[in-house]
Amino acid sequence: MKAIVQTGTGGPEVLTLRDMPLPQPKSGELLVKVSAIAVNHANKLLRNGVFPAPSPFPHVMLGELEGYVVAVGPDADTFRPGQRVTGVSTEGFAEYAVVHASQAYPLPEGLAVAEGLLSGGFTAYHLLDQAPEPIHSVLITGAAGVIGSFAVQLARLRGIPVIAAVAGVAEKLDYLRDLGATASVSHQSPNWLQTLQSAAPEGYSLLLDAGGGPVATQLLSLLAPGSTAVLYGNMSGQPVETDGNLLAFRSLKIIGASVFAATVADKQRWHEEMVEAVTDGRLRIPSSGYAFEDYAAAFAALESRQVPGRIVLRME
Repeated sequence: MKAIVQTGTGGPEVLTLRDMPLPQPKSGELLVKVSAIAVNHANKLLRNGVFPAPSPFPHVMLGELEGYVVAVGPDADTFRPGQRVTGVSTEGFAEYAVVHASQAYPLPEGLAVAEGLLSGGFTAYHLLDQAPEPIHSVLITGAAGVIGSFAVQLARLRGIPVIAAVAGVAEKLDYLRDLGATASVSHQSPNWLQTLQSAAPEGYSLLLDAGGGPVATQLLSLLAPGSTAVLYGNMSGQPVETDGNLLAFRSLKIIGASVFAATVADKQRWHEEMVEAVTDGRLRIPSSGYAFEDYAAAFAALESRQVPGRIVLRME
């Protein structure tokens, strides 16, 4: 089978397309014929060595995928051959991948290819759950990315009245309004902070920040008393600086959050809710598709940060 192999840490040059042996499912595992693979920001961080990658090199890159079960290992009989599934595999960038049954979720046949790539929604659910209800307004940075796109729509489905979305470039603003953002701005635009302040004059209940750095630092001043700022991703690689008086006088809470802290039961419930919402059209993440062999172009699109929504490798 063909697989995308990581040979070390660094830029795109550490990835190569190779012929690899067909994996075999062990106890509790499924062998999946892959139909689509998500190219996520986490893959870039794994490639660059920011996230610890499996060792030793070379190895097939970890990936979120969807496809069809072709073989079932012992103690994984809740799934069956021919069943459509999605999940994360430690060696997912390949034509065939092993997925542990605990990390696999069933998909209905009616979804288009790549519509079952929903792991970004798990993170968005988890982030939105970090603040007590009711949430009157939410401010989302990196909003045109996969997690941000899920967060904007899930906030809309929860009935949050004010959903402010922040993107890096103005070209993404129509996309964010189409997803359901009540206000959208580029942090490159003049007076962008004033625009966000006008959208929620009493301050925001919740900040979901993917970027860190100076942008997140400035946004803390827009939070209402008693609000929560959730930091994740830190795409800028820069620290968030805080004013102790601002935190104390407004009783603000700043926390980090990772979906790895979510329970299996929560993920199962979220998956079912998302599949239902995708099926009836209330939830959608537009995808930009690339052929499996064009993985370098897919990573270039990811790193350009010019492409909204999901970037996908498709198996033809």
